[in-house]
Amino acid sequence: MPLYRRALDKGRRGKLWSMLTRRPRRLLALAVVEANCKIRARCDTGLQTVPIDQICGSEGRAGDFDRDFNPLKRHTQQRWLGIAEARRQGTKLPPVALVRVGDLHFVRDGHHRISVARALGQSAIEAKVEVWHVDGSLPKPYAFLAM
Repeated sequence: MPLYRRALDKGRRGKLWSMLTRRPRRLLALAVVEANCKIRARCDTGLQTVPIDQICGSEGRAGDFDRDFNPLKRHTQQRWLGIAEARRQGTKLPPVALVRVGDLHFVRDGHHRISVARALGQSAIEAKVEVWHVDGSLPKPYAFLAM
């Protein structure tokens, strides 16, 4: 429980800091890319080791975790703790599923696994990666990543 509590507290402090500084810390929504860019092609690149720092977005769970994958909502607790316990027991977990658009990675499946990995100090994670080739540039909200 202390590991989850620390991650949740970090997420909440980060959210407060984000409001005070007006610098977003939220995960980017893949739906924004889909709405603003034309997807020319999708290709599966198979298993890859991806640095967790390159994962900055989500498909459908952008409000549950912050940009550092700290949990923001308590409903994540049970699943999070289950993943942490599996890791503690040495259970091999399946790779996460990511979508890469340009240099940005979005989580399709595995938000909790990424959050736990990051809380445990892991810098990279095994992932099945699908690459999207898009026409047009990413929408303005993505500009803060360059900071």
